[in-house]
Amino acid sequence: MGNIFAPFSAPRKGARRAKGLSNPGSFDELHRKCKDVFPQQIEGVKLIVNKSLSSHFQVTHAVHMSTVGHSSYHLNTMYLGDQQLSPTETFPTFIGDISNVGSLSAQILHLITERIRTKVVFQVTVSRLACPSEIQNQDL
Repeated sequence: MGNIFAPFSAPRKGARRAKGLSNPGSFDELHRKCKDVFPQQIEGVKLIVNKSLSSHFQVTHAVHMSTVGHSSYHLNTMYLGDQQLSPTETFPTFIGDISNVGSLSAQILHLITERIRTKVVFQVTVSRLACPSEIQNQDL
């Protein structure tokens, strides 16, 4: 055992403080810089075709051909109604997505009154149906 009566020395400044390292930034930025070190792997090809059929209706086809996993196809549709509260909010809104494996998902957003909004989400897979819903009232 050592001498317990030996003089106590103050801890030395670490190398980090001596060099005066700067703040590395946000966690996301740090993670992105780490991912840039590794080479990018190409898994396949993705083709997306968008078509606006009118000012309210849009259709998107997405094909993903992969050498590693399963290839897929998605058909997305979106309908935006006439009632626009802000540049980012339009009611009613209908969004649908169906894939080649038979899964279907849909969202319906509707403004019943100026203060009551509704949202219904449908998800149908091979043998399951889920339908969560939400009503928002700004008075609460």
